[in-house]
Amino acid sequence: MSEMPELQRLERGDSAMELTWSDGTENSVDYRTLRYWCPCAKCGPRRDSTDLAELLQGEVAAYPQEMPTVKPVGGYALHFEWTNGCSSGIYRFERLWSIANALDPDDGKPYTHGAW
Repeated sequence: MSEMPELQRLERGDSAMELTWSDGTENSVDYRTLRYWCPCAKCGPRRDSTDLAELLQGEVAAYPQEMPTVKPVGGYALHFEWTNGCSSGIYRFERLWSIANALDPDDGKPYTHGAW
């Protein structure tokens, strides 16, 4: 794909959000998946090794299912706020597109501060 479509709609449900993109693509993203892929400096490095990634998955799975508050960040990203756990990540639209399409939003690269 040469150009990523624009996010046109985000509808929050109890356990997942529904995303609609300008090319007509519709995706459902489970909140636990979203939380696992948090791009912040605390969560990102935890996906660099299998052992740490498994611990992170266990922590995310243990949080109660909840609908986050969503706030825009400029015209390029969204910020999700949870009542528990990490709320530091800023999710660029490209990252959300990757997560929604079951792609690795880290692109197989280890965490580097500021890389996302």
